[in-house]
Parts: sequence; C-alpha cells; structure tokens
Amino acid sequence: MRIIYIDTLFLLNLLVNYLLLLATAKIGAVHISRRRIGLGAIFGASYAVAAVFPLFGFLLTGPMRVVSGVSMVLLVFGGKRGVLRLSLIFFAVSAAFGGAIYAFGLMAGGPIYDGHHVLPISLTVLIAAFALCYGVLSLVFARLGRDTGTKPVQVEITRRERSAALTGLVDTGNSLVDPITGGAVLVAETESVSSLFDPAAAALLSGPLADQPVELLPQLGGIGLYLLPYTAVGTRGGFLLAFRPDSVRIDGKEVRGTAIALSPSRVSDGGRYSALIPINR
Repeated sequence: MRIIYIDTLFLLNLLVNYLLLLATAKIGAVHISRRRIGLGAIFGASYAVAAVFPLFGFLLTGPMRVVSGVSMVLLVFGGKRGVLRLSLIFFAVSAAFGGAIYAFGLMAGGPIYDGHHVLPISLTVLIAAFALCYGVLSLVFARLGRDTGTKPVQVEITRRERSAALTGLVDTGNSLVDPITGGAVLVAETESVSSLFDPAAAALLSGPLADQPVELLPQLGGIGLYLLPYTAVGTRGGFLLAFRPDSVRIDGKEVRGTAIALSPSRVSDGGRYSALIPINR
C-alpha cells in the first residue's frame, strides 16, 4: 500500500502550480500580482489533495482536470484580455512540464509520476524540468506572437487637465510592472507626452539630464513623477521616470491601472510610433 503524506502533496503541488502559473504569465506577457498567482496555486494544490480521497475520486477524471485547470486560469487571469490564449499557454506549459519531469525523473533513477499526482522528487529535478520547458515554450509562443501588435493603435493620455495623443504599438516584450500597484506600464517617448507637463518641467525632461532620471528627479519637484526600475536585453538595467495618469485610452477604450514610463530615447527606429503598449493591460 502506498502512503501519501497530505502536507507533502499539498506543498509540492503548491510549488508546481505556482511555477506553472508564473510561467503562463511570463510567456503570455501578462502583468499579474504574485498574490493572485498564489491564490491560484493554493486552489490547484487543494484540488490535488481532495482528489486523493475516495469520496472525491471523480476529480481525477479528464473533464474534471480540464475544469480545474480552467478554473485556475480564470482565478488568476480573469478580467485580462486573451484569457483563451492564456488557457492554451497554461495547458501547454503543464503538458511540457509533466513530460520534462517524467524524463528527468527517469534519468535521475525512477518514475516520479503515478498517473494522477506529482510524487516527491528532488528539487534539482524540479528546477531543471521547469527551466527546460519554460525556455522552449517561451521561444515557441514568442514566434507565434511575433505578428501581434503590428498594427499601430491610437493612444490618448490625460494628466492634470492636460492631454497628449500619440501612436503606440502593442509590444509582446514589454514586461514592465509598476512596483507599487503591480499594474502594467506603457512606455512613451518623453517628447510625445511633453504637453502633459508645464513648460519648465518639459524643458527639464528634454534637457541634458534626460537620460539620468536619478539626478533629474529632485530638480522636477513635486509633480508626481517617480523612479521605475527596468531591465532590458543587452543592458544592465536602470530607471525610468514614470507617473500615473488620470486616464489612458487605447483606440477609444479606457484602460485602468496603467502607469506611464518616460523613455528619453526613441522607441521606434522608423518613427511610426512613440509608445510601447503591454500586450495585456
């Protein structure tokens, strides 16, 4: 008779589900709070524990597993655009992760999946399998989404009774997150939104310290700007000046909870657009 330790089963599935949901968010370029990912992971772990009891054996059927997976996705990503796409990503990540764990488990000395549950395995196997499937699926979905956002969109930003209209492009690589609210961040060229500031502030934002936000911020005074950390391929990262607008409209539709980061340099080589919009906002 095989003994299942409920606490071990719960914690292991909690970790696995958290990683799966986190990978789904990263691959799908969705800005989501860690709290919601945690709630989804807790739901999935609770489902796994309930399924081991004979009274709830029906939870192991195929349809119920699909319902459980969809429920996790809705719990975490409900309200976001592209929920169907996120569901497909989640199931793809789950399938790849399960296959990778099984393969790594066999190489490590034995099976680690009993047909229904992930069994206790070494952390090394878990991390290696997750890293492999995350890397592969990131490349796959990046290629599938390469054409996403090729059509420019119209953006209108208002701040303190001032407004600015600019052309933006949906950017699958924009993964900036407001560190305070956890919301998405739209990156706009400073010049394109200069009308949102008084002339003195606009002059400072386009002046000699434009690319030195840490030194520039104290000179701007209390106009609602703050430092937003970022990282990018080929750079060591740094900070951008950012602010929270009164409203943002994308193609006429209001988008709530989006911060605006100011880019002192061009975001488009050809000048077709002046803002990068997160794919899910």
